[in-house]
Amino acid sequence: MTWFGITNWHYQIGTAGLLLDGETKSSAATPDVASVTKAFNTIKLRGNIDYILVGHEHVDHAVQVPEWAKQTGKPVYAPTAVCAAVVKYGNPASQCTSLKGGETIRVNEDITVRVVRWVHSVSGCTAFGNGTNGPETFGFLISAKTRDRPGQPLQLYVSDSGAGGKDLTTPRVADGVTYGSPMDNLKAAMAAAGATQLDLWQGGPESRVVTQARLVVPTFKVKTFMPHHLGVRGNSVSEFNLEYGLHFPYFPDEQPLLRDFLKSSGVPQVVPVNYWDAWTFDASGVKTTESTNQKAAYGIPATGPGPGKQGENPRAGALECAGD
Repeated sequence: MTWFGITNWHYQIGTAGLLLDGETKSSAATPDVASVTKAFNTIKLRGNIDYILVGHEHVDHAVQVPEWAKQTGKPVYAPTAVCAAVVKYGNPASQCTSLKGGETIRVNEDITVRVVRWVHSVSGCTAFGNGTNGPETFGFLISAKTRDRPGQPLQLYVSDSGAGGKDLTTPRVADGVTYGSPMDNLKAAMAAAGATQLDLWQGGPESRVVTQARLVVPTFKVKTFMPHHLGVRGNSVSEFNLEYGLHFPYFPDEQPLLRDFLKSSGVPQVVPVNYWDAWTFDASGVKTTESTNQKAAYGIPATGPGPGKQGENPRAGALECAGD
């Protein structure tokens, strides 16, 4: 598993490669061919791309998707608005599947991806999504068989955004159609997978993660948590820039409610430190692995932050609210 900024993940599962989002250019309005080419070539140093998954349409997640589709020629599974952009860019309509939630993507006999209609995060301590606000948002339950745990595939759930509390238990409404609540949708995906626990949860919101964790962790018996959606907002030193390196660190102590809840639940946090950080994920858990060649492509040190100077988290002080 390789993280290369914001909610960009590359999963190499045997011979199959999955890409999530793949946003490579800060505040871009149209795809940047050179930045996608460089990222794609960097991925090819350690794997390949066979499927492209997109959680929602915002500019920090989906602007580059049409170019990823063009360069890879691989199928895209995304919200309707993203598929429209993929086709407008000149890719064939058959290349992009517009998601509704509940779809099953059979990658091969060992790997299955189940699409979960989720919910976009909301701003403000009193904000609540009644099911009709925000863009269509999806998470992905990835199930992968492993020789080390016969009959019990690894289960990874990743989302590139997400609110918590009542938002997770309120049915979603899109284009006049009422869908299940995010929690019920994930329960259905887990049931279809025959899963009794989430071995790994990669949660995507930048703030108020604890409001999700209080529901997701006990309900789905989460074993390990990996926060992401890092580096998208500019601060006093930089904006998102893969050559700069992650421009502000993730400090668990900046989210003490989340830190303490996860600790009390026995769930470790595995935190990205810099772009192109990589891990192996198997039946024994999540372990850091080297990705020196990928980092070298961007001038990023083999370990730790840099080369740019890190500054403050631009959302420091707004990561949790009283009552969370």
